[in-house]
Amino acid sequence: MRSCISKGRCTMAETDVNSEAQSESMPVLKSERVYGFKDYTVVITGFACAAWCFITGGSLALYVGVQTALVASIAGNIIAVLLMSLATQVISGKYGVDAYTSVRGILGGKGTKVFLILMSIFVIAWLIILCMMVAKAIGNIVLGFTDIDITTGVPVFILSVAAGAVCWLVAWKGPELLKKLNSIVAPIFVIILIFLFAVVSMNYGWDTVLSAQPLAPFEDEWLNFLIAFELSMGAGFSWWPNMGGLAKLCKTTKAAFWPNVIGLVFAATLGTVMGVAAALLVGSSDPTAWMIPMGGLALGTAALVLVIGADITACSVMLYNLGIGVKQVKSFLKLSWGKCTGLITIIAFVGMIWAEPLYDSFYIILGISSMSCAPIAMMQLVDYYAFRKKHISIRDAYNNGKSSKYYFWGGFNWVAIGVFAASVVLYLLIFDPFMCIPHDAFRFCNATTAVCIFSAVAYYVLGKLLLVKRGIGGFPNSNEEAKAEPADVK
Repeated sequence: MRSCISKGRCTMAETDVNSEAQSESMPVLKSERVYGFKDYTVVITGFACAAWCFITGGSLALYVGVQTALVASIAGNIIAVLLMSLATQVISGKYGVDAYTSVRGILGGKGTKVFLILMSIFVIAWLIILCMMVAKAIGNIVLGFTDIDITTGVPVFILSVAAGAVCWLVAWKGPELLKKLNSIVAPIFVIILIFLFAVVSMNYGWDTVLSAQPLAPFEDEWLNFLIAFELSMGAGFSWWPNMGGLAKLCKTTKAAFWPNVIGLVFAATLGTVMGVAAALLVGSSDPTAWMIPMGGLALGTAALVLVIGADITACSVMLYNLGIGVKQVKSFLKLSWGKCTGLITIIAFVGMIWAEPLYDSFYIILGISSMSCAPIAMMQLVDYYAFRKKHISIRDAYNNGKSSKYYFWGGFNWVAIGVFAASVVLYLLIFDPFMCIPHDAFRFCNATTAVCIFSAVAYYVLGKLLLVKRGIGGFPNSNEEAKAEPADVK
């Protein structure tokens, strides 16, 4: 930890793409931030438009058709993204800190590290899936030209590892390179969408698309819609671990918040719906299996190359954000930025041994996203807006000792941890994310909506009784918290 935190302000002799504040967990001063509204819109749209919106579409196609998918995707995404952005992006943009630092006021220092471990596993799973998609895209190109199948087994594992290595190189170079790559990826995404739209229009016709039946639906249409809505909310909340590390580089809170609606909601929904259409027409939920059958060898190959570029960029952004997060752990803090992100990549390499079954069951990731990220986001909303009156203490967020206001009980806020655990149990009682099977109560209220309401109400009531009224957690009764903050950070 830099000594400047204890003094209340920080200065840097020089800012570059791998400066301490930008590539580690330290707060970024406004003079060091590199993203304006337009910059962040490009970055976030490029990040959102990776092929995971297509694979999300492939998952929705199991249950609903195109029209229902459009409604469910927009509704689920906009609710989850707005809640997630208000909980994380606003704070990160205001104070120049990542999400894992801002959440210390809810979980406590040690509690945050435990949650960081959970989120690290989750993000690495995402990395594995996208690297596997890159590998399968390359395999389908090879298959199209040579009739040699390398889309399974050892060949696809080697290709996944190679994709992960490229992602590490990009993340190692820092946010400026990520901004440049995303300025290319956003137009690439538009090209892919135009390709899919043109192919569907000319080769199939939209009447065929609109009448196409889901791949593996339940008999109850209402249940199918709720599952699509549930998975869409999962897609929206899944951005939680990845956003703070980018939003801390935004020059204003406006720039940190509104681009999420443009990129994470509307651009991603377009990709998701086109993914549903393609999956229904081809009869496969795997995006890498759509392009060549739909567009022919030449155009299909070109589309797959664009998908590869988009996925590499998205993986790099995720790796960059996770690297910032794990810098809170002492053993990672001592490592250089390259070694830190490299170690994460090596862990992902090991996980790639089980990449194929994980890739085939992508819906598990969406369910776990809601189960783990929704309660945290809702408690952040209550904590920041209702309890702390839009002010957090940067000094205490970086103070792991007993003198920190966020020390709670031995570094753990057991109220928040208890609400989180109860929320997970409630989620599992309503919906099984591992098998994508709803329980009886799901028909009346989908799991994520129930968890959002429960976690917000429970944390507000218990937090008032056990924290605020007892003076535990540094909750302000006046404006003294605001006056204590370093002006530079704001």
